[in-house]
This record gives sequence, structure tokens and C-alpha cells, in this order.
Amino acid sequence: MVKNSKKLEYGDESIEATGGFDFGTILGVVAGIGLILLAILLGGDAGVFLNTNAALIVFGGCISTTFIAFPSTKILEMVPVILSAFRPDGGEAVEHIDEIMELAEKYRKGGMKVLESAESKIENRFLKNGISMIVDGYNSRDIYEILDHEITSLKERHNGGQKVLRFLGVQAPVFGMAGTLIGLIQMLMHIDNPATLGPALATALITTFYGLIFANLLITPITAKLSIRTEHEIILIGTIRVGVMGIFERSNPSKIQKSMNALLPPHERKYD
Repeated sequence: MVKNSKKLEYGDESIEATGGFDFGTILGVVAGIGLILLAILLGGDAGVFLNTNAALIVFGGCISTTFIAFPSTKILEMVPVILSAFRPDGGEAVEHIDEIMELAEKYRKGGMKVLESAESKIENRFLKNGISMIVDGYNSRDIYEILDHEITSLKERHNGGQKVLRFLGVQAPVFGMAGTLIGLIQMLMHIDNPATLGPALATALITTFYGLIFANLLITPITAKLSIRTEHEIILIGTIRVGVMGIFERSNPSKIQKSMNALLPPHERKYD
């Protein structure tokens, strides 16, 4: 059973995740930003990389187009989603195998009353939903289809949230280039003064720099991590579904274990 977990919102989907932060993600962000800053500092005048106009063009443009492309509620829902990327993943599917095997054993020996009593102690909402349907007298086909719908709807909701981030990842370099064009136009307006060309060109290129860093150091990696987390959630629900169907059929716990293991990669399987 997953313990010391807390709920994080992924769109409208509750995800179980352990408390604290994911050290690898934090290290990656800090190391990426730190190495870039170190390279800038070693290169000389770091002050030229601080440009308010470039920041307004890139970040202001990204935010504006995102609100144009997506409903505001969908965008605001992405704040906890992004924060969840910096937290550890939820419990592995293998962590629920022992719990499911225990429920299967109780159901085979004690019947529906024992299973109904155990339902209130289940933390994972997908497993709890499956056991609840068994207790409520659903047939096997209904249980399977409802849990299958859970997998489909979870995938759609998660992909919908990731669309916002993918959109941002595309827009950031575009607005970086737009800022560069704006800077070049302004530079050409004063081309009669050669002394201003170098600094003006450097300022124009900073917007492209901002766009590339924002997209490739933050947005794209976070989107990739959330995509992997979606796959993890789908495997989790699929494994739980197999377990729930095994409990419903009063299968031998050992058989249920083997069926659930079949969905997991070798290094994540549970063996007695």
C-alpha cells in the first residue's frame, strides 16, 4: 500500500505522489541554468544578457498566444501540473500487487462481507473503485469496461494538458525570432551610426536566446517528463484492472500475481 502520499492535481485527475521533491529534476534544472550562467560569466560582460524588452517579447508573447489558443481555466490548471513534475512519481504498480493479492485471498476465504470491510482501507482510487463495483454487484463486463474508460479518459485529459506545454515550447523560439527581427529593424534605422550596430545586434539576438532556453531547458523537458508519467499511470491502472478482474473471478492469488507481472517490465515485477 502506498503510504505518506499526497494528492497532486494533474488537470482534473488526482495523482498519488510521495511528498518532497524529485532530486534528479531539481538537479537537472539547477545544473542546466548554472552551467549556462557560468559560461556567460566566463565570457565577459554578463549584463548584456539581462534585457527587459527581450523578456517582454518572449514571455509576454508566449503567455498571450497561449491564452488565445486555450481556455483560461485549462491554462491555470497547468500550474499544479508543472509543479508536479518536480515531485517524485507516485507508487509503482508493483506496490499494489501485494495489496491486491491480499484482497483476493480475503475474498476467497471470507466472501463479500470481508471484501466490503476492506474497501474503506484502500487508498488508491482506481483499486477502490474496482473493489466497490465488485461489492455493488457489477458483472465482469461492466467492471472491465468502466476501468477501461478510466484509462482512456485519463490519457485524454493528460494529453490535453500536455498540449498547452507543447504549444508553449513551439511559441517560445518563434517569439525569440520575432524579437530578433524587431531588434534588427530598429538597428537598421540607425545604421548611419556604426558605433551602435554591435550592441544593437547583440540585444536583438538575446530574444532568440531567451526563447531557446525557455523552450529547451524548461518547457520541453517538463512535457517529456509528464508524458512518461502518463504512461506510468496507464500501466498502473491496467495492472490494477487485471487484479480487480482476478479478484472478481476468485482466481488464485498466485495466478493474479503472474497476470499483473505480465504487464510490467522485468525489473518492476513482484515475486514471492
